[in-house]
Amino acid sequence: MLSIRLIAVLSAASIAVTSATPVADSSCTISSFDQVASVLAECTDIVVSNLEVPAGETLNLETKKKGVTITFEGKTTFAYKEWYGPLLRVKGKAITVVGAKGSVLDGQGQLYWDGKGGNGGITKPKFFKIKATEGSHFKNINLLNCPVQCTSIDHSGPLTLSGWNIDVSQGDKDALGHNTDGFDINTTDQLTIEDTVVKNQDDCIAVNQGTNFIFNNLDCSGGHGLSLSVGTSHEIIKNTVRNVTFSNSVVRKSRNGIHIKTHTNSGEGIIEDVTYSNIAMEGIWKYAVNVEQDYKKGKPTGIPVGNIPIKGLHLEKVTGTLTGEESTPVYIICADGACSNFNWSGVSFEGASHASNCSYVPTGYSC
Repeated sequence: MLSIRLIAVLSAASIAVTSATPVADSSCTISSFDQVASVLAECTDIVVSNLEVPAGETLNLETKKKGVTITFEGKTTFAYKEWYGPLLRVKGKAITVVGAKGSVLDGQGQLYWDGKGGNGGITKPKFFKIKATEGSHFKNINLLNCPVQCTSIDHSGPLTLSGWNIDVSQGDKDALGHNTDGFDINTTDQLTIEDTVVKNQDDCIAVNQGTNFIFNNLDCSGGHGLSLSVGTSHEIIKNTVRNVTFSNSVVRKSRNGIHIKTHTNSGEGIIEDVTYSNIAMEGIWKYAVNVEQDYKKGKPTGIPVGNIPIKGLHLEKVTGTLTGEESTPVYIICADGACSNFNWSGVSFEGASHASNCSYVPTGYSC
C-alpha cells in the first residue's frame, strides 16, 4: 500500500512540474541568438530560454505559421546599444505567447535613462512591438526596465493580453525614467488588455487609433493614467477612436487618472463612445480627469481646436483622492461644439487644492 501511495505522490508531483514548466523538443528551444531563424522556420511550439540578445539586434519572432506557441523561460536580456529598436518583435496569426513562471524580459533601461526619454539625450530603443491577429493571446509576460516605450501594438486584433506585469519603477529614482508608456495602441480592432500591472513614468495605456477596446482590471502607478491621445496623422481614419471601455481599475500616484487629448496640428478625426467604469484613484497630483482639445506639437496651448470632436464620454463610479499644490479634480477644455454627450454619474474626488475647471460641463457633474 505504501508503494502505491508513493507512486501516486510521485505521479502527482510529475504532473505539477510539467504544468508549471513548459517542455519542448530541444531542437525547438532558442538559447542562443543564432538559433532564432532555424527554430522559427521549423517549429510550432517554441521556447526562448535564458537568451542574451546581442547589442543592436532585434529578437524578431515573426512566424508565418498559424497557431504557433512561444514560451519565454528564465531571463531574456537585451544588451546595451544606443539605437531606436525595437528590442523584441512578435508577429503572427492565432499565436500564443506565454511567460513561464519566474520569467522576465529585461530591457536594461537603467543603462539608458537620463530623464529625457525619447525627447533627447541618449538614443533609446523601444522595447516590445506586437502585430498579432486572429485571436492571438499574450499572457503572463513580465517586462522589466523598458528604456523607453514598453509595448507598441499596431495592425492587430482580435488580440488579448492578460496577466502582464510591466515594472519600470526603478526609473522613478531621480526622475530618470521618461516616456515609458505601458501600452501604445494604433491601427487595431478588437483588443482586450486585462489583469495587468504597470509601474512606469508615462501613460499606462495610450490609445492613438482603433476600435473596440476593452481594458479591465488594470493597476497603474507612477505614470500618466488611462489615456487617449488622438491626432497623429492628416488622414481621418488614422485619427479615429471608437468604442473603448476602461473598467474595474486603479490608478495610483500618477500625474493624471484619466487623460484624453486631441492634437490640433493634425487632420480631422473623431473620438466616440468612450466609457470609464469603476475606476479608483489614489494620490493623483495633477488632474483626476483631464480632457483637452488644445495639444500642439506635444504640449497644451490653451487654444482648443475642434478638428477631432469627442462624442460620448461616459464616466460611472469614478472616485479617488488627489494630493499636492497642483491637484485639480476635473479640467475640460473643448472647442465650441466639439464635445458632446458627456454623461457622468458617481464621479467624486477628495483632497484637491483647486476647483474643477470646465469649458464644457458634463451631465451629472458640477464644475
